[in-house]
Amino acid sequence: MGSGTVVEETLSKSYFKVHSEVCIELMKSVHRVSSVIPQIEAARPRSSAMLALSSLTCEIEKAKQLLHYCSESSKLYLALTSDAIARRCQRSRNLLERSLDVVRNSVPVLLAIEICHIVDELRNAKFILDPSEVEAGKVLRESLRPHLSITVPTERLDIGALKFAASKLHIMSRRDIVIEKRSIKNLLRKVGDGNPAKKERLKFLFYLLDKYGNSIVTEQQENAILSGDKTSEFQTSRSSNDAKADVVPPDKFKCPLSLRLMYDPVTIASGVTFERMWIQRWFDEGYDTCPKTKEKLSHQSLAPDSFLKHEISKWCVEYGIRNIDPSRGAETLCSSESSMSINSLGSLAHGYGDSIYNPDPSNGKVLNDLSSNSIQSDDSDQRCETSTLRTLRSLALLPKLKELKWESQCDVVEDTKNYLDRDDQALGSATFENFLTLLVQFLVDAHDQGDLKAQRTGSQLLLTYVSKNRYEATCFDKGAFSLLISLLDSEVSEQVLATLEVLSAHENCRPEIAASGILGPIFKILGSQNRILQESALKILNNLSHDCYVCQHLIYLGCIPKMIPFLQSSPFTKLALTILKNLCNSEEASASIAETDKCIASVAEFLESASSEDQEYAVAILHSVCHEQVRYCKLVLEESFAVYPALINIKTNGSDKAKASASELLRLFQVIEHDGL
Repeated sequence: MGSGTVVEETLSKSYFKVHSEVCIELMKSVHRVSSVIPQIEAARPRSSAMLALSSLTCEIEKAKQLLHYCSESSKLYLALTSDAIARRCQRSRNLLERSLDVVRNSVPVLLAIEICHIVDELRNAKFILDPSEVEAGKVLRESLRPHLSITVPTERLDIGALKFAASKLHIMSRRDIVIEKRSIKNLLRKVGDGNPAKKERLKFLFYLLDKYGNSIVTEQQENAILSGDKTSEFQTSRSSNDAKADVVPPDKFKCPLSLRLMYDPVTIASGVTFERMWIQRWFDEGYDTCPKTKEKLSHQSLAPDSFLKHEISKWCVEYGIRNIDPSRGAETLCSSESSMSINSLGSLAHGYGDSIYNPDPSNGKVLNDLSSNSIQSDDSDQRCETSTLRTLRSLALLPKLKELKWESQCDVVEDTKNYLDRDDQALGSATFENFLTLLVQFLVDAHDQGDLKAQRTGSQLLLTYVSKNRYEATCFDKGAFSLLISLLDSEVSEQVLATLEVLSAHENCRPEIAASGILGPIFKILGSQNRILQESALKILNNLSHDCYVCQHLIYLGCIPKMIPFLQSSPFTKLALTILKNLCNSEEASASIAETDKCIASVAEFLESASSEDQEYAVAILHSVCHEQVRYCKLVLEESFAVYPALINIKTNGSDKAKASASELLRLFQVIEHDGL
């Protein structure tokens, strides 16, 4: 152990008031698991692993809440609930291990090996309570049972128990008493009225400390002596429990790829022996070389090494080591196929439910009536557990959304929305090919049924998904765009337009949007009085106008005349000007601009704009128009008398692009005048 680790553990022991060894063990597990999450996210595993990763993140947060609780809670109450704390630590460890087992089958082999090392560390974690703290809690529980009918003899019994517990928990000074009372007050504020039994016990502990705190302090020397012997016993017990962890397998028993004890050794063409699962994963990922010697292999056959397997088994029996099949953990939780079926996804969801609500009895004895109810999860903890389970089940049902009853469909969509809101990257690899079409169909059904809440939830999910998963959104097909048409005049038209704005920024989506028939309703929105919808519609058209193929559709459908109102005293003049600039690269566009009433005059006004960008766009539009035919040059000169001086000014003071276009326009005008055309 390095000096940095020693210092960290020393600080941690002082940080946790009680159960420091247990908390440090859990803290190490949390830090180790947290360190690999960025690598897992970067690998973008498939859907089953994304669900497990979401659960893993939630479990880490719950473990951190537990550690924070142990650092701030009352020493007396922590001792009183010691069994419950140990069970929660064990449960956190088990869920972390279980989630990592699912993830490792969906990431590259080298990352999977690192995850296996972490799983090994989790399995070796021991949550052993300090016997002196356990004894203090036991005495407190016994004394608290009859406290509801307090008499003088019972109170004296409680005072004796309190003094004994305080000595074991190092409550030795007036300052310690003050801190303890403050911690109990904080617990009382948090527990509220939802758990009257816990509230009553805390009040009674506070009463005893408030009335007899000074009496406890006067016996600090005696209590210090009482607490001394058990610590050494605890350290001896812990050392004996760690003895197995110190046994190191011979190198020939370890897989050169994973560096772990082999369970099913096989030999490859290079003559090197590996664990079957890991070398098979190596080959499955396309490697054709030996991981150890780096030589290219003539074949990828795996020859079992029965003799070595027997030797490893004998060694394990001799040292009392349990050799675990590395492939067993993941196989019990997820399908070994490349993609997860809906049945296996549902099983995964129910698996998480079992681990959350039905703890393994082997993790600790059944608590008695008092201790089983002595610690309750925080509201945030319960919400995290419930949310995880609901999310897993809802994601499992997504592909069959249409087959569910309407109320269930709404619940699934809402849970999925909440899931994506919590995690930007969560759903990128967890959805399926027709997810977006299915979601749009749900929106249409909600509209047909008049379910406004479902419309809002579904449209928010759709917008959030396409915004946060821009590369995945390109799978939006023409059928889905066509379904959106009916929603453009609904209560969620704003969200639908915002979604189309995001999608229209995708190069691959633009032709599909143009072919879906949705442009007509968008043009209709331009004529409305709703500024928000108008702005979204213009932004969509602006994005679409960057595609040459789509530009032809826009021109044919009469997009250019619809821009004129926005060029005249509108907050959206820049958008309209940009759309015209993008459209005017074809002869059809130039003709439409020249022949549309007030279009040239409106564009020419921007030649005198204070914005150099507006000037640049206006000059570019006029240059495109005049470049096509001489008669268009005459139209420009006829409709705006201020064109000449404005162009001369731009030629001198404009941007480089504007200067070039202005110079060319002036040249064209001079040619016309010179030739008398």
